[in-house]
Amino acid sequence: MSQRPRLWTSCRPLASLLAAVVLFGSPLARAQDADATEADTEADADTEAEADTEADADTEAEADTEAEADTEAEADTEAEEPPADEPLDLSFDLPVFGHTVFSMTSTTTARFRGQNDNPNRFDDDFFSLQQRFDLVLQGDELRLEVRLDGWLPFAVSSSEFPFRGGTAVRPAWFGSQAEGGIDSPYPGGAACPPGSEGLCTLGWDVRPERFVLRWQHQDWLVELGDAQLVFGRGIALSFRKVDLLAVDNALRGGHVRFDDGHFRFRLHAGMANPQNQDPITLQVSPDPEDFVVGGGLGATFGPDDMINTGAHALRVWFQDEPGEFTFRSRATDVLGYFVEAPALLDGQLALYAEVNAMRRSTTPPAIGDTAAPEEHSFGRAVYASAQLSLTELTLLVEWKDYSDFLVALSIQEDNPSRIYSAAPNLEFDGPQRLRGIGHQRGASARMDYAFLPGPWSFSLNASAFGFSEDVLVDPWNGTLVTHGWASIARRQEYDENPNWSFEITGGYRRETLLRERSYGTIVLGAGDVDREMIHAQISAALGSGDHALELSADDRYETDRDFTGSVLGYHVGGVSLTYSYGIQFVAAITWRWTDFRSPDVRAQRLGISGELGRQYPSLELQWNFDPGTFVRGMIGATPGGLICSGGVCRDVPPFEGAMLQFVARL
Repeated sequence: MSQRPRLWTSCRPLASLLAAVVLFGSPLARAQDADATEADTEADADTEAEADTEADADTEAEADTEAEADTEAEADTEAEEPPADEPLDLSFDLPVFGHTVFSMTSTTTARFRGQNDNPNRFDDDFFSLQQRFDLVLQGDELRLEVRLDGWLPFAVSSSEFPFRGGTAVRPAWFGSQAEGGIDSPYPGGAACPPGSEGLCTLGWDVRPERFVLRWQHQDWLVELGDAQLVFGRGIALSFRKVDLLAVDNALRGGHVRFDDGHFRFRLHAGMANPQNQDPITLQVSPDPEDFVVGGGLGATFGPDDMINTGAHALRVWFQDEPGEFTFRSRATDVLGYFVEAPALLDGQLALYAEVNAMRRSTTPPAIGDTAAPEEHSFGRAVYASAQLSLTELTLLVEWKDYSDFLVALSIQEDNPSRIYSAAPNLEFDGPQRLRGIGHQRGASARMDYAFLPGPWSFSLNASAFGFSEDVLVDPWNGTLVTHGWASIARRQEYDENPNWSFEITGGYRRETLLRERSYGTIVLGAGDVDREMIHAQISAALGSGDHALELSADDRYETDRDFTGSVLGYHVGGVSLTYSYGIQFVAAITWRWTDFRSPDVRAQRLGISGELGRQYPSLELQWNFDPGTFVRGMIGATPGGLICSGGVCRDVPPFEGAMLQFVARL
């Protein structure tokens, strides 16, 4: 593409400067943390060892590509400007590291956030700048990763509607949450109003978010710093990144792994290090400082190593602030094992089973001068699956039995950055609201059939399980969930022009009470419906040459009950049209709607009708200069709501505003 030579040439001075800073010992560089958080694929825990040893996919690919650059040129030749049609050579010969390749990803984001219609008037109508650097040095056996994060909000007014009401914009209640302060660093800036300190949650922040030094030699992998890891299928422990939920957890400490292909072991110890800034709310939170120690053993055996088995154990000491809960200390122990046969019957049959036991230890506050004895509670998690894969037919059956199992205070702890496990939920992978995710028992089945050699296929899914939000109530004596959904799809065939694809999915979900339940003055009995959901999704894509169009739409209608037991119904859905030109340009128009969150408040604020207050339009544009280097912008609004992924749920606030982002990779 014509933009590439100019882009690389213009970035060369910046790359040289950053390389010098990292390589020759800047105090800032020596203090930084690394980023292992791009390893989303670690959450795929088909094999425990793979989940723990995957590194950052993006930066690995860059390092591998850049390592192919010519390293045999003389020093005076390397100093010359590279020809316009050749990539930058960012390789060096360093002591200890050996032949080393430097790569960098810079992400710059400018954002304006308007009203989100929550009760807090101190987190609306402000601009912000965010800068992130991901730096990597890849040597022969050593790899150093550093991630630097910085964020600055500005032009904030303490008025509720500074732009719409005409109030002058001025800095207010800025402060560094990293230092625990709320005073404005700007001359004449106002402090947070007395008594409202708990609402002033947005403050500038600069920190080394990730750091890891990784040594890999033959069967050994040793890491010092931040690492993401998964035990088993993520049931016992899952420190990973979930983009949908903006959850990004890592364990900062020491990590040792050994795997010779038949026998493996691992040891981990360190402090929990979730991403400090929530990318959705923009709030910067301190590290929880929970301490985690864990390890595991595993082996493969049998003909062609057809059996894979392993065991793991861990302990988490939660560091709670005094008075935060009704106890002085708490800890969680987990002990588990798994057995897997991934390729029986010539690879057609895969079996997996995992069992975990949990013990929670809590120490209540002292009564006077008398220390309270330690109290214990227990939980379990059993998961099993069987998958049969034939030429045209695939069958999957799964079972789960979770009893008060979540590596957190309880199954109702709502801080997603502090939920360190992610058990398979056997549910529809789409927008829905889940409850009691750590206290469930039931099964699911899936059948996929492909009409080969043609492009068409269909899928049938069914799930049935009981759950309870009260861990003292057995899941099969709480609420019964039955959910069925089906889809028909056509994949693209690239030898046709134009090529096209299509998929439609629809289903029905019902929650039925298995015992009497009271809602205020209304008493519901066993067999009464508590919640219902009807959902549908459709997507279609059409491509010809460099041009492609994609249309997607989804809608769900849900009924719920308020605190009085009255049935409430609401729609949540949207439609999106995306046009792309090759790999260079993408434009998307999206229109979302919901009446789940007080749309009348938004309508009154904007001076529009109630129906328009339920609409959330947005426009997004992206221009790709090179693979991994792009600029994109978004303007509009998105609705909030409860979203769930991998057994973890969180409440997402609405968004109104604009965003401009530039990502450059060297």
